[in-house]
Amino acid sequence: MSDAYTLAMVAGVVAVVAFVLFIWDRSSKGQEIEWLDAGKLALGAGGVAGGVVYAVGSEDVMESVTSAASAAQDMFVGKPGF
Repeated sequence: MSDAYTLAMVAGVVAVVAFVLFIWDRSSKGQEIEWLDAGKLALGAGGVAGGVVYAVGSEDVMESVTSAASAAQDMFVGKPGF
C-alpha cells in the first residue's frame, strides 16, 4: 500500500507543479489562460511522472541502474590503460 501511496503522491505533486507553472507562464506573458489545456498538461505530466516512478521503482531496475552508474563512473576515474 505504501508503494501505491508514494506513486500517487509523486504524480500528484508533479501535476500540481505543472499546473501552477503553466498558469504562471501564461499570466506573466499576459496571455489568456486556457484552463482545459492547463488540466491536460497537469494530467499528462502527473501520468508520465507516475509511470517513470513505477518503472524504476522495482529492485531489479534499481540494481541495473546502480551497476550502470558505477560502470560509467569507472570509465572517467583513474588512469587510462593503453
